[in-house]
Amino acid sequence: MRRTLLLASVCLLMLCLFQASCEKRTVGPVVTDWDAVKEIVSRYPSVFRLGFFGTEPDTESFYREITSSYADIEEGELFNAEPDYIILTWGDSLLGKLHYDSSGQSHEKPIVFKARTRAYFERLGTINDPDLGWLLRRISGTIMNSPAETTQAILELRVASEALDTVIWESRMKDLFGIDSTLVFGKEKQVTFVVEPADTTDSLFLHVREGEAYQKIPFVRVGEETFSASWTTTDSPEPGRHYYHAIVDLVSQESLAADSTEYEFKAWGIVYRIK
Repeated sequence: MRRTLLLASVCLLMLCLFQASCEKRTVGPVVTDWDAVKEIVSRYPSVFRLGFFGTEPDTESFYREITSSYADIEEGELFNAEPDYIILTWGDSLLGKLHYDSSGQSHEKPIVFKARTRAYFERLGTINDPDLGWLLRRISGTIMNSPAETTQAILELRVASEALDTVIWESRMKDLFGIDSTLVFGKEKQVTFVVEPADTTDSLFLHVREGEAYQKIPFVRVGEETFSASWTTTDSPEPGRHYYHAIVDLVSQESLAADSTEYEFKAWGIVYRIK
């Protein structure tokens, strides 16, 4: 009898241990392909998180105060061909206030805008590798704008520096290119941006961040419908930082002149490297 009770106790103990181990396995986080690519995106803030330019109070007529932001996959497709790949659009939604001067007085109005960047990932490893084998292979430029009904638009952008001279349209901004095939500028070299806006009354600025804060450089008129802005690249790129963005920023004049007019703007984030 004693032997039977001992055997029953051992069986009961083994059953409890088995159930406990099952519970531990089932409560752990499940890592999906989408979780893996989100983790990769988080390592490239200079590519995917661009909504915080123009936020420093300065002597210009306006600045933005960002009060909240939410970034996630806006749309995406997972293809199970060989090799596996994912194409997604990363959307960063931002809310805040526009601070501006009009008729000698300070004003503010709510702002809403979104930054969108496309990305292409390939699974070049296995699910046992870091990030389930996924690698970021291609990206697009970043397009930022207030709600879809905005009339702001960039018709053409020319970028010139030393041996580089290229023209960019919105369709090219959406194209995917190799992560190491970005525009490349030399150290301590002048770079010139020439933009043709749809509305020549817009306030136009170039924002460049190569240190702790963005530079805010006004565009000046160089033709009947074109404006130009230049800056000189840093002579000491940040260690470990591979990518930078130059942001061409258009804000409607009406947004800066009347409280009753909704905030309207358009911006392009151009990816570049310094070598």
